[in-house]
Amino acid sequence: MKTHILAIVPYNGMKEIMNDIAASNDNIELTVRIGTLQKGLQIVQSYNLNDFDIIVARGGTATLIEKHVDIPVVRIEVSVYDILRAIKLAENYNSRFAVVGILSTIENAILLRNLLQYDIRIVTLESVEDDKPAITNLLAEGYEMVLCDMRTTQTAYELGMNYILITSGRESIESAFTQAINTARMYSFYRRQSKIFKQALLGSKETLFVYDSRRKLIYTDLLRNQSSEICFQIIEQNMDAFCNNPAFHLEERTKDRLLSYRCSHMLIDGEPYLYIYLHTQDIPALIDDLGISLYENTETMNFDTELYGSASLIGTTRKTLEPYSRTLQPILLLGEVGTGKDKAASFLYRHSEYKKHPFVIIDCENTNQKKWHYFMESPNSPLNDIHITIYIKNTQALHESVAGKLLPYIKQNDLCKRNRFLFSCSISSESEMQLSVCQYLMNALSCMVLRLAPLRERTDDIPNIATLYISQANIELGKQVVGFEPGALELMQNFSWNHNLAQLKRIIHQLIILTDSDYIRVELVKQMLRQETPKVTESFQPGYEIVNTNQSLEDIDYDIIRMVLEQEHNNRSRAAERLKISRTTLWRMLQRQSEPFL
Repeated sequence: MKTHILAIVPYNGMKEIMNDIAASNDNIELTVRIGTLQKGLQIVQSYNLNDFDIIVARGGTATLIEKHVDIPVVRIEVSVYDILRAIKLAENYNSRFAVVGILSTIENAILLRNLLQYDIRIVTLESVEDDKPAITNLLAEGYEMVLCDMRTTQTAYELGMNYILITSGRESIESAFTQAINTARMYSFYRRQSKIFKQALLGSKETLFVYDSRRKLIYTDLLRNQSSEICFQIIEQNMDAFCNNPAFHLEERTKDRLLSYRCSHMLIDGEPYLYIYLHTQDIPALIDDLGISLYENTETMNFDTELYGSASLIGTTRKTLEPYSRTLQPILLLGEVGTGKDKAASFLYRHSEYKKHPFVIIDCENTNQKKWHYFMESPNSPLNDIHITIYIKNTQALHESVAGKLLPYIKQNDLCKRNRFLFSCSISSESEMQLSVCQYLMNALSCMVLRLAPLRERTDDIPNIATLYISQANIELGKQVVGFEPGALELMQNFSWNHNLAQLKRIIHQLIILTDSDYIRVELVKQMLRQETPKVTESFQPGYEIVNTNQSLEDIDYDIIRMVLEQEHNNRSRAAERLKISRTTLWRMLQRQSEPFL
C-alpha cells in the first residue's frame, strides 16, 4: 500500500528532488507544494487531510504545522552534509560571513566548527523571530553575508544583507521519506467525519463549506482571513436561501474575482448537513493596465523575484547605493542593459524614508498612449499621490511626443516635492547621456545621476556575485554545486560580459544545469564562454578584444583559428591560406583541443 505524503517545501529545488525520489519509489504517493511558515500552513489547511497519511516539512514550518493538524508531521533535518556544502560554497565569497539560525537548524554547524576548527561566526537564535536584531548586529559588525534558513533569508533581504540558503540535500530528504513511511504504517487516527468529507469531495475540487443543522460551520478548506472574508460574508448573508433551497445558485463579482456558489443538502447517519461549493475565477486585467506595477509597501513586494537581486549589494555598488537611499531627491539610474538598474531602484525604495508607502513602477517600453494620458489627466493618477515612490524605467523608450508632455508636467506641478521619483535609462556609452530625455532629467528636474558600472568594470566582484547566483540556482534546480574548479573562476573574471549581470546569471544557470559534480569544471566554462563569443565581421575593428589573452598559447591559437574559420564559412583551404599554414597544420592544431570546433 502506498503512503500518501503531503510535502511542504521552502523552494523549488527541494520539490524537484522530492518528485525524483517519489518517481523511483513505488511506496510513495506524493503531493508537494512550495511555502514557508504561515503560507505553508495555509497550503496544508487548503487540503482535505483525510487524503493523506502524513506531512513532511522543514524547520519552523514543520513546527507550525504540527500545532494545527491531526496527522503526523515528519521534519526534514538539516544534516552535517547540508551545512558543509553551504560553508564550502560560502568560502568562495571573499568577505566575512556568519551562520544564523535556531539550534535545531545550525547545531551541525557548531559540531563542524568544533570538530574541524573552522573560524566561523555562528549566531544561535532563541526563536525565528529573533533573526532581525541578530542580522542588524552582524551588519554593524561588518558582516556582508549569512548562511541561514528560508525565513531568515527574507529578513536578510529586507535589511540589505546577502545570504545563502542552507539547502537540504538528497540524503536528508530520503531519510525523511523513510521515516515518513515507517511512521505512517504505525500510526492510525480517527476519521470520525470521513463520510461527510468523502461525499463532499467526490467529483469536485471546488472550495467547500459544510454546515450542520444548527448552521454552524464544521468544515471548510478555505482559511478565513482578510482576503477571503468576503467569501464567508456572502454565505452568511444568504444562509436562509442556501438552507431552504438545495438548488440555490449565486454569483457575486468582487473587484478582481467572480465568485460562483452552489449548494446541496445531504443526510448522513440521520443528520442533515448543508454543503456549499465555491468556484473562484480571476477577472483578467485590462490590456490598458500593462506596464504598471503597484506595491503597497516593502512587505507586499514579491520576494521570489528578488532571488538574483543581491548583486546590487556587493562591493562599491552597495557603497554607492546606500547614501543615495537616504535622500528623497529624484535619481536617474544610468547603465548598460543588464547592470541591475531595477534591483538598484528596489534597493533605494526599500531603504528610503518612504518604504512604508506605495511603490509604483511604470515601464516606458510597455505603457501605451492611453495610459500616459491617464497619468497626466486623471485625478486618481499615482502622480498626484503624496509620499510615494514612482519608478519610471526605460526612459530611453519614451516617444518624443510623450516625453515632451510628461517631463514638463512633472516639473511644472512640483511632483518631485510631493513624491520620490526614480528614473532609469539604458545607455551603451557615455555619449548616449546626451539623449534629450537624459539631459532633461539631469538639468530640468535636477536628478542626481547614479551610474551602474558594467560587469567588466567589476571583475573583483564576480566571485561574490557568482557565489550568490550559484546558491540561488541550486535552490531553483535542486542541485548541490559548491563552486568552481581551480582556474574556472579566472576565466569568468576575464570574460567581457557584454550583457552584464543578466548574461552572468544566465551562464551560471546553464553551468549548474550541466554540472554533474560538486564543482564546475574548467572545460565546461571554456565551452560555455566560447558559445558567448560574438562572431567577428569581415574586418577586425580597431581596439576590439577578440581573443582572451589570459590563457595558454595553445588556446589562443585555437580561438584565432576558430574565428578565421567562421569568417571563411568553415572553408579550411581559405582559412589555411589566410593563416599562412598548411591544411595539415590547421587540422593538427584543431585536433589538439579536447572539444574540436569542427
